[in-house]
Amino acid sequence: MCSIWRWCVALGVLALGAAGGGGGRLSAERSAVWGPGLRAEAVLPARYFYLQAVDTEGRRFTSSPGENAFQVKITAPDEQFTRVGVQVLDRKDGSFIVRYRMYASYKSLKIEIKTKDKHVAKSPYILKGPVYHENCDCPQEESSVWLEEMNCPQVFPQIQRDLANFPVVDPDKIAIEIPQRFGQRQSLCHYTIKDNEVYIKTYGEHVGFRIFMDAILLSLTRKVKMPDVEFFVNLGDWPLEKKKPPQNLHPIFSWCGSSESKDIVMPTYDLTDSVLETMGRVSLDMMSVQANTGPSWEDKNTTAFWRGRDSRKERLELVKLSRKYPEIIDAAFTNFFFFKHDENLYGPIVKHISFFDFFKAKKIAKSGQEFARNNLMGDHIFCYYFKLFQEYSSLQVSEPKIRDGMEKVQQPEDDLFPCTCHRKKTKDEL
Repeated sequence: MCSIWRWCVALGVLALGAAGGGGGRLSAERSAVWGPGLRAEAVLPARYFYLQAVDTEGRRFTSSPGENAFQVKITAPDEQFTRVGVQVLDRKDGSFIVRYRMYASYKSLKIEIKTKDKHVAKSPYILKGPVYHENCDCPQEESSVWLEEMNCPQVFPQIQRDLANFPVVDPDKIAIEIPQRFGQRQSLCHYTIKDNEVYIKTYGEHVGFRIFMDAILLSLTRKVKMPDVEFFVNLGDWPLEKKKPPQNLHPIFSWCGSSESKDIVMPTYDLTDSVLETMGRVSLDMMSVQANTGPSWEDKNTTAFWRGRDSRKERLELVKLSRKYPEIIDAAFTNFFFFKHDENLYGPIVKHISFFDFFKAKKIAKSGQEFARNNLMGDHIFCYYFKLFQEYSSLQVSEPKIRDGMEKVQQPEDDLFPCTCHRKKTKDEL
């Protein structure tokens, strides 16, 4: 069984839709606006907030009032030009996601939300700055303050379950034992975060996916002072630690997990990447898919749906199940690589289909809808990563070290739109 972060479960999570129904005449005064994008201190690659359409009788719309029902304008009052990209995404259920990505930092921002030239709710909203953009290196020194600013939950049950297997972590011990056990056969990254700087040593031949882990760690250290911590990340598609307690378990961070393994799960690399690149080069993110919900709820069917390549034996069984129960699941391979000798049994291969065609899977879509909105948005991902490293660091019984062979992971250059961090003293102040 995959962890909650795996895309196999996310098939349903992404298959979002709208419950039917409608409303009367749209009311600017009664419609609601809320979300982290209305707070200056909540720094995200793409900030966002929600709009809920409400009619003049106070009833919430449950179907779209029209994709152009609301107009949003974001400006920096103290600047001649505002480098902010804005998108209004219609979720087809009477609500909208407004997201914006800043390409510079500002003293303040003004967010105006209108419908038919009338201000919505408490618009205009003034974000008193400084309001930092994603690449601004200005970490909050107090972790408790950052957690409060991000409105992070105090506890993530998944983290509690995963770390329960490791009451004590000895960085000196695992620095030797994990590479000996997994370093030759697997793709691993050995990380140390020290004084809010990131260091890495890689093991194995295929370590290109380190870019996703590097990126989230660098992004976190730009936003908050990270605890000193030393850990190993598995870059593969399957969990590694399959020993059973009370054997000598090794803590391995992975983008996947199962009920039979003991890896410490994180948000998947593709989910992580989509958060960091929202409104950049990535379009299939948790926000954009909510504006592409596929057929209306009435036209969605009850069949589960899967397409992919033959990377695991379990997928062969899935296709076999589809052949036996086609009314329950529609599963087929788009490519054979690992099990070419079985192509006659589980083929023929089928064409790739549009990602949004997955949104026809109704029962799965309905249950996944709320999970995505409540757990997989950008702020949730940052909160999860930070809490995971914070709690893991508290289990360490010796000081994390910058080991031999480690290299420093550099922050990206931001010469085009540099920022001045109000938390750091300038040379003139020293």
